[in-house]
Amino acid sequence: MIIKGRGSGAQDRYTILGNKDGGSSLMCSGCRRTTRIKSNLAVHEEFERQSAYLFVPHPLSCPDASCINHRPTKESLKTGFRKYGQTKSGSDRWQCRECKKTFALGKPTVGHKKPHINIRAFELIVNKVPLNRMAEILDVSYSTLYGKIDFIYEQCRLFAASRESQLRQMEFKRLYLSTDRQDYLVNWGERSARKTIQLTAVATAEQGSGYIFGLTPNFDASVDPAEIEQRWVDERESTKRPHMRSLARVWTEFDYRMSMARAGRLGEDAAAPARDDLDAPELMDLGQQLPKNGAQVHADYLMHGHYWFLRSLTHGAEKLRFYIDQDAGLLHACLGAFADKVRDRQADVVQVDIQKNLTIDQRKNAHGKARRWFEGERARFPGMKDNVIRTAILAERIAAAKEASKTEKGKLQEVWLEYPFPDMAEPGKRLRFVTDLDDYDDHHVANLLMKGSLWPVDTVFNRIRRRMSMFERPVQSVRRARRMWHIYAPYDAAMVEKMLTIFRVWHNYVWIDSKAKKTAAEKLGMAEGKVRMQDIVYFDVRKSI
Repeated sequence: MIIKGRGSGAQDRYTILGNKDGGSSLMCSGCRRTTRIKSNLAVHEEFERQSAYLFVPHPLSCPDASCINHRPTKESLKTGFRKYGQTKSGSDRWQCRECKKTFALGKPTVGHKKPHINIRAFELIVNKVPLNRMAEILDVSYSTLYGKIDFIYEQCRLFAASRESQLRQMEFKRLYLSTDRQDYLVNWGERSARKTIQLTAVATAEQGSGYIFGLTPNFDASVDPAEIEQRWVDERESTKRPHMRSLARVWTEFDYRMSMARAGRLGEDAAAPARDDLDAPELMDLGQQLPKNGAQVHADYLMHGHYWFLRSLTHGAEKLRFYIDQDAGLLHACLGAFADKVRDRQADVVQVDIQKNLTIDQRKNAHGKARRWFEGERARFPGMKDNVIRTAILAERIAAAKEASKTEKGKLQEVWLEYPFPDMAEPGKRLRFVTDLDDYDDHHVANLLMKGSLWPVDTVFNRIRRRMSMFERPVQSVRRARRMWHIYAPYDAAMVEKMLTIFRVWHNYVWIDSKAKKTAAEKLGMAEGKVRMQDIVYFDVRKSI
């Protein structure tokens, strides 16, 4: 263990801790808590990747990269271009007034030989039809089908940008946001390397509407692996601590070899430990590999980028309430992005722990036992409604937990409270009020914890499994010693983000909640009703001119 101070003067109350694996942490001299050091550069790079779709270039752009109108300003958009007739296909032609170059702006479907099947392809994607069946139903080749998927993906990004770029100006009294993560597997592409690629996606869903804020896997298709490896050598990255590397955000061959060496020490057939704590760099097991194209992003930086992305979208929220899975990586990422809002009491964070592995019978038994217990408790609160009684009971437990706490301030920060009203969806639930600063009364805290749930985001993940064939759970092979077979998993890691983006836009703007009879976007105030699929697939950026 290496311990190092933070300079000659009393600059702060933190001490740097290091270990033999090269990782570094900061320890608070007051409370003795530690947190791993992250690269601010890598966090910002990941934020830019996740938010890039919001900054769509204006359709009027000079094709000459050296021209000042290649990236036009608001003023040059008004005076820098003029209409210059039409092409033979009917597309509008424009001319740059500065360099006189001309360019065409056509419909989204320019060059499509079968534009009439785009809507049908969209429908099949979100209705769990495998790619081979899609090609058969649409009567197209695989290359045409992949072209359709790419087109729908780009149109979904453009449509989402046109709506979600307005979120920063929208005002919300309170937003209750639930965050969790889900893993997806990519099949091997070569028989000589039969190892899967495991990607992780983090999603946040708003409780009242179910609107999904961000659903991005830890894969960056824009990165060239060969260029990354050359930079690793040129910049002598192996001599630097992980948080000091310019390539801290992405997996490199060095990271992979180190991970495989550690997995090998666990046993030839043993997998790496479950990634319950993604504040530390995640491990790969002996059956995993890195993508051949693009780069896999470290899951901890995916989480930090996700919460900074959320911050950029929620400027208009008066209060933010975060409910997150029991994962140190998610917790530290959330606090890293919203620490000042927590300090100013504009944001609070609650961790949620659920016994997800219980059987249906165990869930029914726990639910029945809790229901019978609650029937007896009603006698103590005559004439009161059930929701008021639940809040009062939880407030009593909060007061008892504070009384038993050994800390003077933030008495609930380290206390896991058992939620006494379990349901079938979230059995054995426990809650921890991470941002307790002793300035809320017990009923305020009880109301905050009563909303503690991962159900909104877990429902999204379940719907992804049910609606997207690529992400369904693997089936077991009886002939091959019950090995898991990911029959419909993609072979290209880039396909994961494309399909998740298509699903997110469909879920937010097209899918109708059977109970509320509204879409998630409608409930959040992002749309006036259900958006037709054709309005997404044929979204035309030229309308912004």
